[in-house]
Amino acid sequence: MNAASPPSGSDDGGPSARRNPFSHHLARVADRFPDLLPFLAVPLLTTLLDADGVRRTIAEAGNRVSINFEFRFPDPFLDLWSFVDPPAPTAASSTGGSVPFAPAPVDPPTATGAGDVTVDLAFQSRSVPLGEAGPGLIAGLLALLVAYAAVFSVVYAVYVGGIDRRLRGEPIAVVDCVRSYAGRFLAYFAILFGVFLLAVPILAVLILLALPVALLAMYLFYGVPFLFVVADLPVLEAFRRSYRLALEGGPYLRFGAWYFVVTLIASPIVSVVVSAGGPVGFLLGLTLVVPLSVLLTAATVSFFDEFVGQSSGAGVETGVDGGAAPHGGGSNDWTD
Repeated sequence: MNAASPPSGSDDGGPSARRNPFSHHLARVADRFPDLLPFLAVPLLTTLLDADGVRRTIAEAGNRVSINFEFRFPDPFLDLWSFVDPPAPTAASSTGGSVPFAPAPVDPPTATGAGDVTVDLAFQSRSVPLGEAGPGLIAGLLALLVAYAAVFSVVYAVYVGGIDRRLRGEPIAVVDCVRSYAGRFLAYFAILFGVFLLAVPILAVLILLALPVALLAMYLFYGVPFLFVVADLPVLEAFRRSYRLALEGGPYLRFGAWYFVVTLIASPIVSVVVSAGGPVGFLLGLTLVVPLSVLLTAATVSFFDEFVGQSSGAGVETGVDGGAAPHGGGSNDWTD
């Protein structure tokens, strides 16, 4: 099968698929869910590894009911903390934005009182006396961030790349996924973190613009991590391609809008169940979110797999806009 051909067995799905590509691809991957079962372990483990968040969420259940409304365009990875914010540490409260590559909320250091700074990392929260927040602490935090980025680059590479391979009936090929995609994800996280740091002082002044600017950026570039895998694009070309697709609208806009609506509806339901239900609510939340996370990622991979194949078939024989051919020359076969 050459690079210009759409995935095997993946016709355009008719008018309904063109109107709502999200439901079309969600139904397709639901039919293939048994092939995706190994990936349930990833959002489950990343949720449970935040032991401090788990403890605080269960301990505070019933004392508070949290209702979260999450604004998300397609994301390569979701876990329970993508829908639920664990209670803040009792000694401090935290505010601020999130570091893009961490599955759990990751807030920048924020003042929490006259003498403390709270640092929230992916799997722990720690209050640090203000006097200790010197160069040594900053260097340590940067080292932790680099380590987290490296680990999550591997996780994302295996998760997204492995889902793509399973949907095409191939082995997950962990080593090949890491070798092919981890470096791109690491560069992607570095770019997002750099943009985040540059934007914080600007958006702190123009606070009313923070949300619309963030949503616009999320929409324009949500395709980037999926294009790494599906189209085998290098980092900068993936950003350019995602930007062009976003400006064109069409299926890219419709898929992203439906994903946005689904996660916006799911987040208050899950957050209420988890925050009010104690251990039972926490387990129920995991039961809802873990398969949903895998299905949403798989549906997005399926969408881009078909979308890139159709774009190539429209006249770009060498791949997407002159980039590498999808899957290194067209091994993107689906078996429905």
